[in-house]
Amino acid sequence: MCRLLVAIALVLPAWLSAAVPTESGRSINGHPFREYSTIDVLGRKVTFYVSEHELPGDKLPLVVYVQGTGCSSHFTRRNGQVLAGVHRLVYDVLRGRARVAVVEKPGVEPFDDPGNRPMRESCRPEFFYEHTLDRWSEAIAAAIRSAHALPGVDDSSTLALGISEGGMVAVRVSNVLPSVTHAASLAGGGPNHMYVLAEYVRRRGLDPQAIVYDCWREVQTDPQNTTRFCLDHSFRQWSGFYRTSLIEECLKSTAKLYLAHGSADEQNFIAGFDMMRAELAAKGRSAVFERLEGAGHSMDLPSQVAPEGLLAVFERLARWFLDDQSG
Repeated sequence: MCRLLVAIALVLPAWLSAAVPTESGRSINGHPFREYSTIDVLGRKVTFYVSEHELPGDKLPLVVYVQGTGCSSHFTRRNGQVLAGVHRLVYDVLRGRARVAVVEKPGVEPFDDPGNRPMRESCRPEFFYEHTLDRWSEAIAAAIRSAHALPGVDDSSTLALGISEGGMVAVRVSNVLPSVTHAASLAGGGPNHMYVLAEYVRRRGLDPQAIVYDCWREVQTDPQNTTRFCLDHSFRQWSGFYRTSLIEECLKSTAKLYLAHGSADEQNFIAGFDMMRAELAAKGRSAVFERLEGAGHSMDLPSQVAPEGLLAVFERLARWFLDDQSG
């Protein structure tokens, strides 16, 4: 029997044998999260954090928050304090009802804090190699597989939630990992992101051809280059992210979808969201669509003080996800 078990272990894929997470022993000072790591199918160490289990004996569904663009860690140190990102708001909304997880982007180390500096000046070289849509999505999938093995996690229902660029990634993860049963994109647009960039520069009186489409033509000459940049993103990132769209990923996904966008979003314009709704309807793809009249990219209405609007969206999203568990 022992020899048989050894033989089975030898033929297991590396990612499966490493699926059980390794706990670093580090809890995050001032925040109810613990750090874990796992190995993904590409052989990379993936660092992730899961909220503490507050209800011993109970299993709770998993909610995975995917941040937008950039190379900042989920936790940063400033003035002697550890600061958390948007995932802390997700936790505050879901506390006691779900476990919340966040994943460090490969090439980002815990507590990395580039501040407001351009990415090409502040991100690690490893980040520019690792940050493609496929490689980032696989890292998140590996963390979810591993988190599902933790005590107190119900692996039968998982929500991947992303904001801005993270919205498309969250839906892509549902295509990589079928155990992601629900996916949500907030302020994630709809069509290929070149449309978003072209519209952004056009509204500022600039020429999209010179700034966006000429840039894309250059990317095609050297698509895997990590040291050449367009609009602060490496050629490798452009070539990985801009060949698909949130619309395409939604059409491929079998997860239940929640899509929200503010009509006054000045970074990712509402026309893209409206286009996505029409395209999904034409293809018979159902989803919850939330068009927030007057809300900006952060989901706040003019009458609200940040993060009131975002918290309100999280509350509605939580009800949508959790009510589905109760049937």
